[in-house]
Order: sequence, then structure tokens, then C-alpha cells
Amino acid sequence: PLGDLEHEGAHAGELLGGAAGRSMKARRRGTILNVSSVAGTIATGNYSAVKAWTTAYTEGLAVELKGTGVQVSAVLPGWVRTEFHERAGIRTRSIPNVLWLDADDLVAETLHDVARGAVLSVPSKRFKVLFFFTRHLPRRVIRYISGRISSSRNTPAEPSAANSGSGSDVQQSSAEVKR
Repeated sequence: PLGDLEHEGAHAGELLGGAAGRSMKARRRGTILNVSSVAGTIATGNYSAVKAWTTAYTEGLAVELKGTGVQVSAVLPGWVRTEFHERAGIRTRSIPNVLWLDADDLVAETLHDVARGAVLSVPSKRFKVLFFFTRHLPRRVIRYISGRISSSRNTPAEPSAANSGSGSDVQQSSAEVKR
């Protein structure tokens, strides 16, 4: 079952996407950019499930709003260097440096993709390759790889000042609307 944060994130994305889509369609212009993740193409728990839903929702909304002047896209980044993982208590030591993305580069590439009309933006060549394989490998292989990823991250991160609270300060955005 989905946790409250994941459930609310998906529900908020649906509500915001629907409301923004109707408003933008009436104006015959606008852009909806949902924040998904390549994690939605693997099977590592609630986060993967919500991000898979976000990607599917984005693709469905893009089809529904095609030809109305409204662009619908989702960004599917990999690991991005921000405070998110530390604040959430997610162990990251097993993630190779080459897999980390710079937030500024991610934003620039995403905005370029959205400007050219891409429904799905997967920033960086390395994640485009991973995305391709996770979309084409048999699901049993994806489940095996997902299990390996999950088992390497099962040990909790060391407590720090950033994540020593109740965890209620962790924020997850499932949809961002840009006019």
C-alpha cells in the first residue's frame, strides 16, 4: 500500500494536472511539467510506483490535450545532487558518482526538451540509455535488478542534523505547473 506522502503526491498531481489542463485548454496555451523519475521504470517500492503512475498520467494527459495548445511533459531524472536523499534518510554511498546529475544541467536539458515538444524528458545520455533498457528488458530482469538496488540501500543513512526531526519536513513535488 502507498504511504500518505506518496498517495497525496499522486493525488495532488492528478488534481493540479486536471485543473491546469482545463484552464490552459480554454486559453489554448500552456505547459504542464510533471516531475517523475527513471525510478518509475524499476520496482523499488512506493516511490517507483508513484513515479510510474506520474509518467503514465503525463502520457495520458498529453494524448488528451494534443492539438489544444497545451504541452504536457514529465521529467524523469535519475539521482540528482540535492539535499533530498540526506533529508529523507536514504543511503547513497552505493550509488556511483557517474550516476549523479547536476540540478542546473537537468533543468536546462528538461526545458530544452519541453520547448521541442517532448512528452518525456530523460536528462543526460547515461539515463537515456538506462531508460531504454528498463523499458525493453523483461520485467523479471527488472525485478532482479531492482532487488539488487534495494538490498544495497537497506541500511539506513547515518543520522544528521538535516534529517534528525520527525521527517515531516521532507517535501515531494509530483507536479509543477508553468504558464
